[in-house]
Amino acid sequence: MNWFYAVGQQQQGPVTEEQLQALVKDRVVTGDTKVWREGMADWQPYSVVSGGAAGTVLCAECGKAFSADEVVRFGDRSICAACQPTFAQRMQAGAVTTGAPDYATFGSRFGAKMLDGLILMVVNVGLGVVVGMATESREQKPVVIVIVMALMVLVQLLINFSYGIFFLGKFGATPGKMACKIKVVRPDGSPLGYGRACGRVFAEMLSGMICYIGYIMAGFDEEKRSLHDRICDTRVIKKG
Repeated sequence: MNWFYAVGQQQQGPVTEEQLQALVKDRVVTGDTKVWREGMADWQPYSVVSGGAAGTVLCAECGKAFSADEVVRFGDRSICAACQPTFAQRMQAGAVTTGAPDYATFGSRFGAKMLDGLILMVVNVGLGVVVGMATESREQKPVVIVIVMALMVLVQLLINFSYGIFFLGKFGATPGKMACKIKVVRPDGSPLGYGRACGRVFAEMLSGMICYIGYIMAGFDEEKRSLHDRICDTRVIKKG
């Protein structure tokens, strides 16, 4: 099957399917490039022909269409999850060069942290109200009230830790980060996994314990790394 593609006002081709995929990898053909082959009524953007839809982006490696949440940016290239390990190996071997990943700004990280804090505050306050209503009876012994309150504090701590570990391990982003369109990844763009997510949550405590200097570091670092990013070797990048 031979394809034709347009560069500006110039028609190029014919090229084979394999050659077209190579052009996609080299970013000669992008999602907006008009393409045509025999059997098509008219020229169409490559993102449509490849199965994509409005709002999708193309993986620079395989050329397939994905939503913005399913790819990681490496400079001007978008790489899907399946292609990230191979792409990272090619980068390390010097077979491909690209600009720095699109790191999240200090402002977007601060906004995400505020949103996550509001979510956790609502959950914890709601839990406190329920426990308060359950222990407001005058017949409750003081010892029982102290025990219940201590358990409530432990549950709140568990919720706070589980919140970060689950969302970072599962999605690479907490709800706050999702809302701000940023995510946490390894330096090669691969996911954290639950183990590293757990370590990052606890390392983040250290960033807060030293007068939040660990957070402020992200505003002065070339790769926008906070202290807990340095400890756990993670990066916070923009999605898609």
